[in-house]
Amino acid sequence: MTSLPDGCPDVPGVLLILNDVLKGMELEFNRWYQQQHIPERLAIAGFNAARRYQALGAQPAYMAVYECSSIEVLQSPAYQECLANPTDWTKKIMPNFRSTLRSACRETWSIGEGAGGTAIVVQCKPIHGRENDARFFVKHHLGPRLMESDCLVRMALWESDEAITGDASPEMGLRGVRDNHVHWVLFIENYDLAQSALALHKQWLTGECAENGLLIGSWARYQLICRRAAQ
Repeated sequence: MTSLPDGCPDVPGVLLILNDVLKGMELEFNRWYQQQHIPERLAIAGFNAARRYQALGAQPAYMAVYECSSIEVLQSPAYQECLANPTDWTKKIMPNFRSTLRSACRETWSIGEGAGGTAIVVQCKPIHGRENDARFFVKHHLGPRLMESDCLVRMALWESDEAITGDASPEMGLRGVRDNHVHWVLFIENYDLAQSALALHKQWLTGECAENGLLIGSWARYQLICRRAAQ
């Protein structure tokens, strides 16, 4: 289990991207991701691994998760150089992104080990002024209860940094409209998706999340396409 000590920035970073893609471009979109974009990102120091997912009956249709040694990697000169100088293929693909959600996050807490074949992505936010209450609830109550359901592999809390997320770039400009972003995400990896969804639903019905400072928004289910680690 990992958690964020007060005032300590030395935690893993996550770049989360969810998007749809213009109809007719999916085949090339997927080739671009697999053949160029992921290898390009994993060549940057501090990018440790990348995962891609496809939605199961939900939108946005695709999700990419980049695991970084820290969130500061997303401000590094090497990463900023990539954003400022998109490849010709990237220039072709980016305008076809739709409903893009992009957030630079800190992984402030996690429980469990490994990677699940499916994931539930829960968008949420703390009630203003009750951030520590919400973190305590996730760490000491919600997380352990869900892990006891014997259908989860790992669960993590990702907290978005609005300043780093909001940094403009030429690559972002290619998408044509401003990206959306999350506040917090509960990233729940599992080996039994149906049971995980049922366990989550039971927790929401109790009303304890809001009572403990955590507001639950939309959530969606995703199937893992691939995971690649940096060489």
